[in-house]
Amino acid sequence: MGFHHSLLRFSGIVSFSLFIVACSSKQVQEPDLPERVYYDKAQQALKENLPTTAIKHLKDLDSRYPFGEFSTRAELDLIYAQMEASDFIAAHASAERFIKNHPEHDSVDYAYYMRALSTYKGAESLMSRYLNLDPSERDSKELAKAFNELADFTSRFPKSTYAPDAKARMYYLREMVARHELQVARYYLKRKAPLSALRRSQEVIQHYPSTRSVEEALAISIQSYNDLKQTDLAQTNLAVLKQNFPNTSYIDNNGNFVTLKLPSDADPGFLYWVSFGLIN
Repeated sequence: MGFHHSLLRFSGIVSFSLFIVACSSKQVQEPDLPERVYYDKAQQALKENLPTTAIKHLKDLDSRYPFGEFSTRAELDLIYAQMEASDFIAAHASAERFIKNHPEHDSVDYAYYMRALSTYKGAESLMSRYLNLDPSERDSKELAKAFNELADFTSRFPKSTYAPDAKARMYYLREMVARHELQVARYYLKRKAPLSALRRSQEVIQHYPSTRSVEEALAISIQSYNDLKQTDLAQTNLAVLKQNFPNTSYIDNNGNFVTLKLPSDADPGFLYWVSFGLIN
């Protein structure tokens, strides 16, 4: 009898505990506030430089009033808030969603601009931003994507308020992508792969002719053609180099091409190996 009484008492305690846990874990549904309140809270958060808080209020507004008076403005503000929060992937997605849902809106140029800007900002790694590393040394896919999105924006909205900034960023990205191609070309020269180096240098000459990287690209092309025993083509590129860059350091006083100096580990000697690369 005592055992059954203890068992019932224990069961009652367990049931009551589970009930308390269930009640405490149940989410309390916040009452809906007026649409204007959510919007004003978001604006205040942005003024106070609290983009994460603003994002929450804007998303609350969108979920409760998807077709309200402030819904479209909230969508644009959400893109901005996500950019301020450095959530560039989310900002890109929000911009694309706005473009899809409001293709004729007066501010759709802003959405196109912010879409490109989010890709541009996302391509800047923390290391390059804070340690001053050359962004041309990274994978250029995101840089090229940002350039293409900026080009799409400027072609659609050449008179947009944001067009001058977009063009300036395109100029910078063009230089970065060209320098990246040279980074890869130098790598292939170092690895004794002149054909691959040639392809990268020609990419710069053909697609980025107005960049500062063309001079070195021509030099790499000449070096690659010489390595490939294509003397005539090397001379043709040498003539182009002389004509366009008469003061280049890649040509000596006699008008001859100065062979590019490769790193020691491209053709290492005895001292390089015994010193583990510390002595060239």
